[in-house]
Amino acid sequence: MADPSLHVYLARDQPDLGPVFRLFEGLTGVVVTVGKIFHLDTIPRVLAERADPLADLLIMYTQVAFEAAGHLGLFDPYVAPIARDGEPWLHASDYSWLSFNAWPRIALINRQVLPDPADWPSGVEVLAEPRFRDLTAIAGIFAEAPVAQVSAMRAVKGDDWTFALVDRWLANGMRVYWSNLALREGLIRDRKAVALANSSNAHVFLMAGQPVGEAWLDQGSGSLGTLVEGHSIAILRGAKHPEAARDFIDFLLSSDIQTLLARLHGETPVNPAAVHGVVRPLVAIRRIGVTASKLLALRPSTEAELTRRGFNLGERG
Repeated sequence: MADPSLHVYLARDQPDLGPVFRLFEGLTGVVVTVGKIFHLDTIPRVLAERADPLADLLIMYTQVAFEAAGHLGLFDPYVAPIARDGEPWLHASDYSWLSFNAWPRIALINRQVLPDPADWPSGVEVLAEPRFRDLTAIAGIFAEAPVAQVSAMRAVKGDDWTFALVDRWLANGMRVYWSNLALREGLIRDRKAVALANSSNAHVFLMAGQPVGEAWLDQGSGSLGTLVEGHSIAILRGAKHPEAARDFIDFLLSSDIQTLLARLHGETPVNPAAVHGVVRPLVAIRRIGVTASKLLALRPSTEAELTRRGFNLGERG
């Protein structure tokens, strides 16, 4: 490789992918340069640079953001072996983006408020019950995941059921925080009992010494299931180091790195050969069967309805 380097635009602040980049450098000799970008700025940046891309790879929190940009011709498809053999919902139909983890929605529990697991919620409807009055929390629309979760519920249960439930949550005192970080911090600081969050939040927060647990929602036979999205990666069209970009994707999807991400951050592996440890394996999660394209189609109207209900907290807080 004439120029052993790789340039990454990273719209994922936490959990930290630094150890993965350093391992790739140490094992391949490829120098990785990472530019962190706010997730809402990524596609405009890539569009502005499309004639002369300054990055080789783009990593974002969500499949939907990639799906939204799919028609712009910004990405070079790559049929990675693990993705080819995996679940179809874990990659774009043309492999222009690939998910490197599964990112299920759970209830993040403040064990100072709910020390007994018998009191933990078992489904999204439970959060509207009087026993959880003023004790629940969710992030606003700029966090993306709440929009995707509500969109997924709409896809399965319809608008009337879904928005009636959101209204019941709010009437029961559910608090909306601007970001996932603010949500996580507010769970303890404001003595909330439950926050709707993504699963690795429980692992990361617990490893930081916070008194949290995770409750899985709507997992019984015949239940709704939970939204499972995925942090995803794509090679930028016109990348100057496409070979290194493909090698990094294979590295990221390898069983060793998938195992590492499960150990470090509680991320759900998409490689079935990975050791998931205490992390619930993907095959054991009842997911809402909705595609990224369906979530994308519902996103504008979901955002509009949630904004009308106070989920838009202003520009970046």
